[in-house]
Amino acid sequence: MVRNFLVIALAACVSGAVAQKSKVNAAWRGLTDYQATVKEKPDVSYLNKAKEAIDLAAASEETKDNVKMHTYRAQIYYELFKYNLKQEEEKAAGGDKKQKMEIAYSNVSTKEFFDAIKSVEAVKANTKEKDAFQELLSTSLSMVDDLNNLAVGSYKAKKYDEAADYFENSFGLSNMINQGRKDTVSLFNASLSASKAKNYNKVVKINQRIIDEKMSNAGTYQYLYNAKCAVNDSAGALNSLKEGRSLYPNDMTLLNLETDYYIKSGKQQESLNNLNIALEKDPNNAVLHLIAANTLDNMANPKGPNGKDLDKPANFSELFSKAEEHYKKTVELKPSNTEYSFNALYNLGALYYNYGTYMYNKEMNDATIAKLAQKQKEITAKVNEQYKKAIPYFEQALQIKGDDVSTLQSLRKLYLLTGDEAKANEISAKLKK
Repeated sequence: MVRNFLVIALAACVSGAVAQKSKVNAAWRGLTDYQATVKEKPDVSYLNKAKEAIDLAAASEETKDNVKMHTYRAQIYYELFKYNLKQEEEKAAGGDKKQKMEIAYSNVSTKEFFDAIKSVEAVKANTKEKDAFQELLSTSLSMVDDLNNLAVGSYKAKKYDEAADYFENSFGLSNMINQGRKDTVSLFNASLSASKAKNYNKVVKINQRIIDEKMSNAGTYQYLYNAKCAVNDSAGALNSLKEGRSLYPNDMTLLNLETDYYIKSGKQQESLNNLNIALEKDPNNAVLHLIAANTLDNMANPKGPNGKDLDKPANFSELFSKAEEHYKKTVELKPSNTEYSFNALYNLGALYYNYGTYMYNKEMNDATIAKLAQKQKEITAKVNEQYKKAIPYFEQALQIKGDDVSTLQSLRKLYLLTGDEAKANEISAKLKK
């Protein structure tokens, strides 16, 4: 009795395994029957039967890891995706075929598509039957194209986050198929899409992958720096910037980002060092001259946290002269953006005005009571030289922005200090309007 039971049980197991393998074969027949109808009129009933059979085979312990099962499953699910894509294309209204396809790709469900990719990966990962993947090579290459089309469709539909994922998946699948050849464009597009989506954590992840894949360039570190700044990872941003600068010391964008970081961090000397490097490479860049002038101006005239003036540095005269030189160079270069010209003119006028006021206050504070009147007369002449230097630059600034209140008020005060009451009255009248 025991022997007979074992024979029956063994027969049942063999029968079950055969039954599941028959499901794999049934799936293949359904797939080929469907593909035979595609050119004329696709009969999706064959495809549905193929899916039903392959799902049973995929759920069975006997065949769930079978290479043939995954080979057919990949093709069946990919055909389902393509069928659904065709339906979306037919529903898309207006436009030419290209536009309709972009709309279809942005709307189609991708569940079946990614299920197909999982089976492709399973076949590729099988080490025992390495040649089995060749049967899926053509399908896999088509899938890469579809991933790129899905990405473009999502991007044009402003679904930037989805586009980033599709581009990254395209890179992964392409990399798996073409081992040793990397689709650099897809990862760069993924980074751009994630940035457009303002998904800065994803931007960091993608660009770190670009570095890990040894595909980075200077732009990779620019994206990393900006993304880490956006998520308030200051330490990480600085590390990425330093790494990028060490790898690409001649990249101007990274140099400018580092300079901007130093300026925001109050590291004026470091920012000035970078600006000098940048100006050596681009001596006629008005913006760089203006930033250098502002930096030198701030170094010459430091202020405390409360905004009050601090003591002048020992090298004040040198800093003042260099700031003056860079402001004048900015004006001379006539930048296309008039805002830069205005700022250079206004700040140059303010540089002379502030220096004159500083000279007056310093000399008068040092004067004794007995010599106060004499000292005032002497210093007033020197101070007026600075005030008269300032006036033409404020006047030129006013030609650019005729209603700027700060410029008008500064000019009025300077006219009064230099004894030009008529012009001071003209400014007063403008301020009353």
